[in-house]
Amino acid sequence: MHTDIPTYRDKLTELSDQLRIEGHLGLLLVDVRQLAQVEHDYGSKAFEQVLSMVTGLITDLQGKEVRSGDVLALNDHDGNAFLVFLKPHRPDKEGHVPRLADLETAARRVADNLNRQLAELTSPYLRGRHTVTVGYAIVFHNPLIMEERVIARLVGEAWESVHIQKMQADFQTRCRLQDVLLGKQIHTVFQPIQDLQNGGILGFEALSRGPVGSTHHSPLNLFEAAAAVDLVFELDRHCRRRAMRTARDLPSPYHLFINVVPASMYDPDFQGASLIKLLEGLGLSPDRIVLEVSEQYAIENYTLFAEALQNFTQLGFSIAVDDIGAAHSGLEKIAHLNPRYLKFDIQLVRDIDESHVKREMARALKTFAGKMDSRIIAEGVEREGERQALVDLGIDYGQGYLLARPAALETFDLSAPPAVDDRDATR
Repeated sequence: MHTDIPTYRDKLTELSDQLRIEGHLGLLLVDVRQLAQVEHDYGSKAFEQVLSMVTGLITDLQGKEVRSGDVLALNDHDGNAFLVFLKPHRPDKEGHVPRLADLETAARRVADNLNRQLAELTSPYLRGRHTVTVGYAIVFHNPLIMEERVIARLVGEAWESVHIQKMQADFQTRCRLQDVLLGKQIHTVFQPIQDLQNGGILGFEALSRGPVGSTHHSPLNLFEAAAAVDLVFELDRHCRRRAMRTARDLPSPYHLFINVVPASMYDPDFQGASLIKLLEGLGLSPDRIVLEVSEQYAIENYTLFAEALQNFTQLGFSIAVDDIGAAHSGLEKIAHLNPRYLKFDIQLVRDIDESHVKREMARALKTFAGKMDSRIIAEGVEREGERQALVDLGIDYGQGYLLARPAALETFDLSAPPAVDDRDATR
């Protein structure tokens, strides 16, 4: 990482003197390893840019959250952690003697400050939840052990503090999610998929929401939290069952679009006779259900996905491949799957009326879909200009806030004539 901040090994002489003279040394360790996902997703230059911004934020802490005389250093040249070695606090005028609890409070204060500022950064590389954890530790001078070994132990114990905090946070997240599942606090809303060319509603996508007013209300936060604590299968299973039960009043021939994660394709209760029995009890039939799976999963697990796809299509289900145009490049494999619907990613739809490149991409993908006899659904239609551009391109269906916001099923007029997919007649 290109930065003027030295590693702590470059500061060993100064730190050793401080440890020997003062008798102890405190440390705050800012773990920024989570930001390494930026490098994985966008490359080393983007990662350098993000780390440069984070370096600025941490440097600004001196004289504010930490004292200007505290020593700022890097854990190593890779920049996976910033270290703030704290000068010992003297007893104040009231005789208050510094305690370890003060170090813990300082770590929490620094973490809150940095995460708040990270959330406010406008970098396109920091979408989603990227948080830092601040560990803390203290060591005492031991004349029998080399100072540099004591300082290395200090850094190691601060890393242990980070690990413990993350374990505690994961445990608390798991407990909150388990409470959500036990209390059946997931509810389903529906967003219509409209025929852009002829009018009418083709069907509804079932969308899950967590407890209102909580951090888990957003489906993105909900599933990110589940992924962090290995509860994705359980959460998805609960959401899928809730969606189908809530959609039992959806009249024929409206289609029901349900998102599925990879593991759900192999759920024994979501296969064969068990699934058919469940649907019959809800008044739903497989030929009205469309299973949505992301393009990335379909490509990265092609053989397994193709096998699972065959099992579902033999029962009469349709498949929609989501996130088309989101920078994946597996269209050849997608073609062999012959999905019934391709769903344009929201990034492709956004401002498509103002981008010649996006319109040409959409036109090419429509030609590709036509060769498979698939239909296009454009997600994230939020402006009239976008809708008109999609209509002009001959895109079949649209979905987004401009057309209708997600809501309870009973809020929609289900007595109106639905849009008809002409492939239904050949099934």
